[in-house]
Amino acid sequence: SAYSSGASAISSAGVLSCLLNDWKCGLSSLFFGVFGIVIALMKDVPDADGDRKFNIRSFTVRLGQKRVFSTMKGLLTGLFGVYGVGLMRWSTMTPMTSVAVRRGLVGLCCWAAGWTVNRESRGVNAEDSGEVYNYYM
Repeated sequence: SAYSSGASAISSAGVLSCLLNDWKCGLSSLFFGVFGIVIALMKDVPDADGDRKFNIRSFTVRLGQKRVFSTMKGLLTGLFGVYGVGLMRWSTMTPMTSVAVRRGLVGLCCWAAGWTVNRESRGVNAEDSGEVYNYYM
């Protein structure tokens, strides 16, 4: 039927079309892509001893636990901060009070999450697997 062939064409191009044509889709994809990289690399920091033992040349082994931890903490802090400020700024661009309040609150929560990520990392020894694990969990 015409509907099924049309739906098939839409679904195959849907994700790419969304990423290329809808800035909100692109920004949310960017956020979660960066967030996923941070999680993957942060979870690798406590495994450095095992990676070295088994000759696995992970980013943490190549760059060092302190450098990867610091970089990922900075990236996550910046990610939350930039998106938080962006959402708070975007909240001023709508004439609808309810939308502005929601955007502003989500932006404030993002900014607060970035501040917390930075604050909670103080005193964490990047070479202590237990401390790093407790930090990101």
